[in-house]
Amino acid sequence: MIIIPDLILILTLIVYLVLVRIKKVRFRLTVLALWLGTALLVDTVIAYRKIDLGAFFNFLLGMLLISWLVSYFVIHRDKRRLLTGYLFNLSIVITVGYLVVLCLPFATPLPIILSTIIGLMLLMLLTFGGYGLIIYLLWNARIVLKKESRTLGNMLTLLLGLAGLVLILFQHFLFKGGSVFAYIYMVIIIFLIYYFFSFITVLTSSLLFNHIKPKFNKDYLIVLGSGLLNGETVTPLLAGRIDAALSFANQQQARTGKQPLLIMSGGQGQDEKMPEAVAMANYALSQGVPKAAIITEENSKTTLQNLKFSKALMDERSQGKPYQSAFVSNDYHIFRAGLFAKKVGLNSDGIGSRTARYFLPNAFIREFVAIILMHKKRHIVFTVLLLILIAAIIVINVKFVG
Repeated sequence: MIIIPDLILILTLIVYLVLVRIKKVRFRLTVLALWLGTALLVDTVIAYRKIDLGAFFNFLLGMLLISWLVSYFVIHRDKRRLLTGYLFNLSIVITVGYLVVLCLPFATPLPIILSTIIGLMLLMLLTFGGYGLIIYLLWNARIVLKKESRTLGNMLTLLLGLAGLVLILFQHFLFKGGSVFAYIYMVIIIFLIYYFFSFITVLTSSLLFNHIKPKFNKDYLIVLGSGLLNGETVTPLLAGRIDAALSFANQQQARTGKQPLLIMSGGQGQDEKMPEAVAMANYALSQGVPKAAIITEENSKTTLQNLKFSKALMDERSQGKPYQSAFVSNDYHIFRAGLFAKKVGLNSDGIGSRTARYFLPNAFIREFVAIILMHKKRHIVFTVLLLILIAAIIVINVKFVG
């Protein structure tokens, strides 16, 4: 029976998810992708045997294959680009469309089940997603304000949650046909949609960057500095970065016998008693790292300078010979660091240290804003063009329709 292959696929997925849940195996995106690819292949063969879906089906199948192949090659060639997020998200949209088309012949249940689940999720997202997001932002803000200092950078989820709440509370007042407030509301919604999709692109790019792990062939590991506690002690966040570098170095040595050199990168701030690199080196020494395995870069003030000055040290030591390197920072930060690495001509991979979950929303919002500013020209151009278009619509509506 044609239902049996789908039942086997569904049971296989359930078993895998249960094993992940009880921590018998690690969750891997490649396993999920392999399962989905197998499911699409099986159901495509069955659908072809049952009914001819025509040229559109063949076209969509071709687009599906091309989109994933292009995504694969772009991501593995250089994952330090926002293009990876665009292509990956486009491939997901095409895959969902293909699943819907596979439902038409009613040949197998799996496409129908997956399409129904996706449809219900989209319906819930469109209906209650805005309210759920506001509740989550305010809930997260409460946790952050209890555990962290009340700086502007730690209040981003609070500010966004309050802004969303104000927009919902006043939308009935703003959205009055023909009033100036209706046009203001329209502009706000359009910009929210644009930056929402920009955020999703950055998020996808960052998740892919974190998921694809570096190879164990590194000559250097660059640990990116951050502020010191009391001006002389590494913070838990910075200690986490160093620990992640040491863990990778130990794994590489165990697997290949090759011990990478650690470059501690960070200058001295105005409120610090020593360069961050020195404090980081002291921490590494306290963890048993030999002094000969540590290099300090003590002049940088920004992430861009961390990578630029570290590259200069590596170039000097290598004397023109090729070398392999990776930089280490928090998981929310390494994608933007990768963009900087590409900017300074450093062919380096990223290793992310784990960050407390409650801290991630604020941290990633900061990263998103920083990445938007890195590409501000394209966003300014879009904003100007959009404002011109909206102004033209308003003028036409007022002069000729109203």
